[in-house]
Amino acid sequence: MLAKFTVYRIKMFARDKQALFWTIAFPLLFVFIFCGILGRSFDFKLNVALVAEESGPIVEQLVQGFEEGGMFKFSEGLSLEEAKQQVEKGKLDAVLIIPQDFSSSLFAGAATLTVYYDKTKTQNAQIISSVFQQIGLEISKRTLGLERFPMEMDLRGIERKESVENASYSAFFIPGALTMALMAAGLFGVGGGIPRERDRALLRKLATTPLPKFYYGLAFIFQSAILALLQAAIIISVGAFAFGVNFLIDPLKLGIILVLGGITFASFGFLVGSIAKTSNAAEGTINIFYFPMLFLSPVFFPASILPGIVRAISGVLPSTYLVNALRKSLIIGASFSDISLDLLGLIIWIAGTAILASFLFRWTEEA
Repeated sequence: MLAKFTVYRIKMFARDKQALFWTIAFPLLFVFIFCGILGRSFDFKLNVALVAEESGPIVEQLVQGFEEGGMFKFSEGLSLEEAKQQVEKGKLDAVLIIPQDFSSSLFAGAATLTVYYDKTKTQNAQIISSVFQQIGLEISKRTLGLERFPMEMDLRGIERKESVENASYSAFFIPGALTMALMAAGLFGVGGGIPRERDRALLRKLATTPLPKFYYGLAFIFQSAILALLQAAIIISVGAFAFGVNFLIDPLKLGIILVLGGITFASFGFLVGSIAKTSNAAEGTINIFYFPMLFLSPVFFPASILPGIVRAISGVLPSTYLVNALRKSLIIGASFSDISLDLLGLIIWIAGTAILASFLFRWTEEA
C-alpha cells in the first residue's frame, strides 16, 4: 500500500505545474541570473602582486612597461609570503619577484625573474611568461640597445587551497540554489499540496480508506527524498556544463545530505499543510516561512555580512544547516565529522516538525 501511494504521490507532483516551477524552474532561473552575472568576471586583467627587492631606473621602466601593457593589474606593498598566501586563496593570479641583483645581472646577461602562479591556471603562467618576455625585449632594445632580452623566467606553481571562502561565486551559489530547490519542494510541494487535496475533498475520501496517517506522511517523505536527488542532478549538471564548476562529489555523502535535506523540508511542509486548512491560507503561511529562510540563511551571500543578532537567528535555520553541509561537501570535500553538526541540526528539525505535524494533521477540518 505504501509503495503504491508513494508512486501516486510522485505522479500527482509531476502534474502540479506550480510545484514544478518553484522546485526546478525557479532555482534554475536564479542559477543563470546569479552565476551569469556574479560568477563570471568581465575584467580580463590578471591580478599580479609585485615584490620588488631592487629599485632603480631599469626596474621602474620594466614595471611601467608591464603596467602599460594592459594585461595586468598590479598590487604592491605585500611581502613575498603574504603574496603567496593570496595566490593560495585564489585572490591573486601570480606573484612577480624582481630580485635584488636584477640590474647587474641584466647587464651581465643572466637576469632572472621569478613568478609564482596558481597551479589551477597554468594558462596564466604561459601568458605571463610570454608577455613579460615581449615587454622586456622592447625595453632592452630601447634602453640598453640589445637585440634580445637577457632574462629567464623562473615559473613556480603554487597549490591553491580550496575552501568555501575562496570558491568562485558560481561554486558558492550552486549549493544555495539546490537548498532553495529543496525548500520549495517541501514547502510548496508538500505544504501547498495537502491543503489543495483537502479543498478537493481528496483527504476526506482517503479518511474512509485503510490508509494510516503515518503512510500518508511517509509517502511525502519518500517523494521528497527522490525529488531531492533529481534536483541535485539537474542543478549540479547545469553548474558544471554551463558555468564550469568542478565539485568534489562523494555520492554516498551527497546522497545522505540531500535525503536529509529533502526530508527536513517535507516535514516542515507537512507541518505547514497541517496548520493551513485551505490552499489560500497555505500560500500565505508558506511565504511566512519560505522567504525569511531564503534571505536570512547564506543562500546568496556569506552569513558573515549579516548583523550579529540576525546571524545568530540564521545559524539555527534548517536552510543554513543544509546549505553549509552542501558547500562543505561539494567545495572542499569535507568529511562526515566536519558536517556532523549540520546533519544533526537537520535531524533535530525533522524530529521537531514531524512530531508537531503528527499532532496537528487532520483528514478534514472537522476531524
